[in-house]
Amino acid sequence: MHLRTLLHLAAGATLGIALAVAPSVPVHPVAPPEGRGAASSIDAAAAATPPAGAQDGAPSTDGALAASSAPLNLPPGSPYVALGDSYAAGYGLGHPTRRPVPACGQSKLDYPHRLAAALHLDLTDVTCAGATTADVVAKRQNGAPPQITALGAGTALVTLTVGGNDAGLFSQAFDCLALSPKGPVISGRDAPSCRSRLVHDGTDALAAKVAGPVSNGIVKTIRAVQRAAPNARIVLVGYPAIFPNQKDIPKGGCFRSALDFGALAGFFPSNSFPFTTTDVAYLHNVQALLDQVSSEAARATGITYVSTFGASEHRSACDKHGALVSGVTLRSSGNFRRIQIVPGSLHPTTAGAAFMASKVAAALRSPTTAPSAPSGSHAASSPGSA
Repeated sequence: MHLRTLLHLAAGATLGIALAVAPSVPVHPVAPPEGRGAASSIDAAAAATPPAGAQDGAPSTDGALAASSAPLNLPPGSPYVALGDSYAAGYGLGHPTRRPVPACGQSKLDYPHRLAAALHLDLTDVTCAGATTADVVAKRQNGAPPQITALGAGTALVTLTVGGNDAGLFSQAFDCLALSPKGPVISGRDAPSCRSRLVHDGTDALAAKVAGPVSNGIVKTIRAVQRAAPNARIVLVGYPAIFPNQKDIPKGGCFRSALDFGALAGFFPSNSFPFTTTDVAYLHNVQALLDQVSSEAARATGITYVSTFGASEHRSACDKHGALVSGVTLRSSGNFRRIQIVPGSLHPTTAGAAFMASKVAAALRSPTTAPSAPSGSHAASSPGSA
């Protein structure tokens, strides 16, 4: 459908005019840089232009990080290896490291770089946008070897952020972009919400995937990391909240349209939040479930889990100011025939990366190594009940 038609439909939805047929318009990640193949997740390849909220300059450590000394058993210079996906890699924040390969979209502003700078650790950062548990353990990604090959007996600290791409949670989020708080979703004809497509007869396909294969994959990955780095302290780091808890939704709701008539001139709204009210609650609960199974995986394997979910719910992408996760920004190409997602959308802002680093640092300074419980207020909720 032509963008002009879509905008007229969007205007009608905004005015409360009922839409008889939901449009079906492809929304794509940006073109992969330097030969990277297409990806179905929001960890699609990074581009040079950072999203709104990205900052220039070298990574700065916040006061809390810089003021404290390195924790016991991690003296300055200790070897630290960072594993994980785009939430660990600082996708979309600019200042690329070009490591482990340029297509990974890794940034000097990511939380591993901040943590290493604050604690004076010797960092090997092999995080890569789009990584799944298989990419960490066994698969080559964009020509880079499996991330686990960076580990060894001398590794003192390992951080791991993974599972979101295995779940398909983030790719589903981009499939859920909607024209109004009541729908329809852009990517599915006649679908009022993503939940309506994923939950049938009480069975939630996305939640079942998180609770089963994803949970098992995280456990297997941790076990593999333990074998590869037998002397390391291993920290599984969770994802900050993309969608808010019900109590943190503002009175007027979260919805901010990704489309307006300025798009006809090539100017899309920045930092939008184009999700139905139904999907905000549904996807929040799915992410809470991912936080829960991650905590359980850490507990089962005896490592530390750092949940960033509950503490960030009030600063999700719904928040217009002070969000730890960026909203959605679109752009078009091919004479408006192709709508693309700007890199960094629904990913941690620079403040979000600093927040994640501070949470990990606090856990490392803790006298206990016991895995932490999930801190999300909906951690035990059933996503399908949203």
